[in-house]
Amino acid sequence: MASKYQHLTSEEAEHFLTKGWLHVPNAIKPEYLDRWMKDFWTRIDYDEHDKTTWTSPYLHLPRHREVSAEEFAPVAWDKIVDICGGEDRIDPIRERYYGDALIINFGTEEIAKREPVFEPSAQAGWHTDDDWYRMFLDSSGNAMTVIHVFTDIPEQGGGTCVCEDGIAGVVKYLYSHPEGLDPPLAAKHCAHVNECKQYSTVVAKKGDVILLHGLLPHAPSPNFLHYARVITNPHVSLRSPYNLNRPDGDYSLLEQVILRGLGRDSVPEFKPTRERKTWYPRNAGFKRAYATAELERMIAAAKAQGLDESSVDSLYLRRGTKEFEDFEKRNGFDKEVNGESGLLMEQHRLPLQT
Repeated sequence: MASKYQHLTSEEAEHFLTKGWLHVPNAIKPEYLDRWMKDFWTRIDYDEHDKTTWTSPYLHLPRHREVSAEEFAPVAWDKIVDICGGEDRIDPIRERYYGDALIINFGTEEIAKREPVFEPSAQAGWHTDDDWYRMFLDSSGNAMTVIHVFTDIPEQGGGTCVCEDGIAGVVKYLYSHPEGLDPPLAAKHCAHVNECKQYSTVVAKKGDVILLHGLLPHAPSPNFLHYARVITNPHVSLRSPYNLNRPDGDYSLLEQVILRGLGRDSVPEFKPTRERKTWYPRNAGFKRAYATAELERMIAAAKAQGLDESSVDSLYLRRGTKEFEDFEKRNGFDKEVNGESGLLMEQHRLPLQT
C-alpha cells in the first residue's frame, strides 16, 4: 500500500500510531558521533580503562556543541517532519538544534554480577519528559522525545524501555485533569504503567535514532554489561498546541496517537482550565552547573597537547556573543525559573525495580 507520507513508509506510520515509537537505523552523520565523543572521558574525568573511577552509574551532561536537527540526522529529521504533520507545525527555535548533552548509563559492578533479568512491570521511574511547561492533554512542548545513540546498545545494555500500551492511560489522565500538571510531574500520569502488558527495550547501533511520541511512558533499564552506554535525549517542540478537533480530519500522527488512546475521533470539548505557562528548564540546573568544571578539563587537555584555549569547541567560551544568545533561546535558558519548584541541582539517580 502506498504511503500518504513523504518519508515514512505505511509500515512505519502504522508502527508509530500503534506502538508510539519508531527506530530509524544509521541516521546520524558519523562525523558528529566521532567529534563529540572525542573528549568524552576528559569531560567526565573518568578513566576509560579503570572502572573503579566510574563513581556515578548515571550522568547527564551539559551541552557544549550543537548543530541543526536536519544537519545532525537528516533521515530522522525527514521522518520527524512527517510525524508532526509538516515542518510548518514545528517550532523554528525551541530545540531546533541537537547537541552533545550526553546521557550515560554505566551500570555498576554489582548489577553486572546479578542474573540479567529485567521485568519492566516491576521497574520504577516511568515518566514522560517535561521540565519546563504546564502540561495539558493538548500540550506540544515536548511533542516528541528523541534518542540519539552514540554507542552500541546491545541486549541487557541499559537501553531505554518504553511502554507501548501506556499512552492510553496517560492521555486519559490528562483528559481528566484539564487543570494540567506542573513540573516536576512526579509521574502521576504514569501510575498505571506497572499494570500494562506491552513493553519494548531499545537495542540499537551507534548512529541509530529512536523517535518517541512525547506522551509515551519510558524508563531506564539496568545496564548489566557495565559499559558506557551513551545517548542524547532532545525533543521536538511544536509552534502551537495540538488541535484535537479538526473538521477536515487532517490530524498529524502525533494527534492520531492521542485520539487513538482516548478512543475518540475528536475531542471538541477539551479546554485547559488554567493558563498555559513555560519556565526555565528545571533539570538544566545541575547539568549547567557541570559546564564550568568540564570546560576547565577540556582546556587543560588542549594545553597538554600544546594547543591554546581557542582550540576548544564549547559554546561556553562564546558567552556574550549572538551565537551564545541564540543557544540560550533555543534551549529555554532565557526564561524565568519557576519560583515554586526552583531548579533541580542534583543528578538524577537510576530508579530500581520495585
